[in-house]
Amino acid sequence: MKHFFWHVLTDIDFQLPLYLVSTGYWVNQPPVVRKDGYKAFQWIQCFDGQGILEIEGKSLTISRGQGILLYPGVPHRYYPVVEPWTVQWVEFNGDFAGRLLQSLQFNNSMLLFMTKPDLVEARINEINHVYSIRNQISSYDGSHLLYGLLMDLFRYTSTSDTRSNQEQLEQLRPVIDYIQQHYAQPLTLRHLANQLGVTPQYTCVLFQQTLGTRPFAYINQYRIHKAKELLQLYPDLEISHISKKVGFDSPSYFIKLFKKSEGITPNHFRSVYKTT
Repeated sequence: MKHFFWHVLTDIDFQLPLYLVSTGYWVNQPPVVRKDGYKAFQWIQCFDGQGILEIEGKSLTISRGQGILLYPGVPHRYYPVVEPWTVQWVEFNGDFAGRLLQSLQFNNSMLLFMTKPDLVEARINEINHVYSIRNQISSYDGSHLLYGLLMDLFRYTSTSDTRSNQEQLEQLRPVIDYIQQHYAQPLTLRHLANQLGVTPQYTCVLFQQTLGTRPFAYINQYRIHKAKELLQLYPDLEISHISKKVGFDSPSYFIKLFKKSEGITPNHFRSVYKTT
């Protein structure tokens, strides 16, 4: 469900340094693709769920307490990964808009983390409420409300996440536990995503942001770790059996990954262990 309110622009608006073009919200924001960017500045704020913004070669996660500032003309796309992805937006422009944003160190399109999300949410709620109960407000009132929002973004947002790495790791904990319990079985990205209730694509993003690696790189590394344990515990067990016990169907692929990870083959590792 979408609710939006267009401000009917007049000559007064175009004379103002800042003017509001539209405001509104999506209960569940659908995917948006803009190959040529958008015509105006936008602030899109997440109230529930999670989405992904792809822009300038980066993939950014937007959750509650976060928002995205988009400059005009910058190609991008965004889409939900945890639904409903509920967002509110404000679209604005003005001769002074770009210069004001740059003076506030908002130099380009970016993801912002709110240090006081309740205050920023209250501000954008106020803008949407005013426009929902009145068909039209004055250009001056719209500019005033918009300026207040931009000042709040300057005061109460940061370009870095204030959450600890431990908090991020806890979000990923269910899928890490699942891998450690089922590493010997065939695993798919869908299996992992189901543990979190998110899309496979977002699972990849979460792994990259939290652990700095891809899901299957993590799985392979954990399997190699378990293989090293087996090589030490069972010195007479064939490499092909160890490979299968840790989830690799192909012994040659297992040996290749093991050597890449440890710098030596499984048999060499075993011989080194036996001499210590």
